[in-house]
Amino acid sequence: MRSVLSLGIVCFVLGVGAKRLPDYIPTCKRNDPSFDKCVLDAVEVVRPYLAKGIPKIRVPSLEPLHIPQLSINRDLENIKVKANLKDLKVWGGMGFKVNKFKSNLDKLSVEMSVLVPTAYVTSEYDIDGRLLVVPLRGKGIFSGNFTNISADVKGTGELVTGKKGAKYVNIKSLKIKAKVGDQVVKFVNTDDNQQNALITNTAANFVNQNRRQVLEIVTPIAEETGEALVTQMANNMFKVIPFNELVPSQ
Repeated sequence: MRSVLSLGIVCFVLGVGAKRLPDYIPTCKRNDPSFDKCVLDAVEVVRPYLAKGIPKIRVPSLEPLHIPQLSINRDLENIKVKANLKDLKVWGGMGFKVNKFKSNLDKLSVEMSVLVPTAYVTSEYDIDGRLLVVPLRGKGIFSGNFTNISADVKGTGELVTGKKGAKYVNIKSLKIKAKVGDQVVKFVNTDDNQQNALITNTAANFVNQNRRQVLEIVTPIAEETGEALVTQMANNMFKVIPFNELVPSQ
């Protein structure tokens, strides 16, 4: 999921034609009738550089994508969870495929569909909650294999005025609809509480034996978390480049 989101940021930047992009990134002209195809071609040119990231435009590494810390707090009908994740890493993002890309420069909007065939995720976790009637509690190491991860992403920007009067792009809205084909996960309990170890084993068995049901429950949380993450990451990039440089008039 997070690899998909990082790619979304790249396409948004390419889609509005940043002037200060590194030299190896092709520039697409605003009046190009095949503008969207130009962006997709540019993504393929950029693909080899995404493994290590593109620091100049603050695009993080995709192999692995690393999130130092992430907090999740949800209280829903089928799941209640309060979790702190540390050292979260995702491998597999370089295998992405963009199935659809559509941009509108006048509205500063992007729509795209992306598929990541396989992803491997690891993270330290500290969790308390429940999944349906199954308790979730303990500290440990999480790992998971995920296949056929697809996401439909729609984003819209707006112009905001900086301190010196320059205009900058700010993500106004971002919506993600995701689907995961399958998953196999593993939890390794690392605290000294034997009861928590038993709870962890029970939860892991339940998740792996009821994969489709669990995915339907947790996917909305992943979507909301992803929307917040990609908005933060994209705005972190856009705030350093004024709009008239991000989208040159000529």
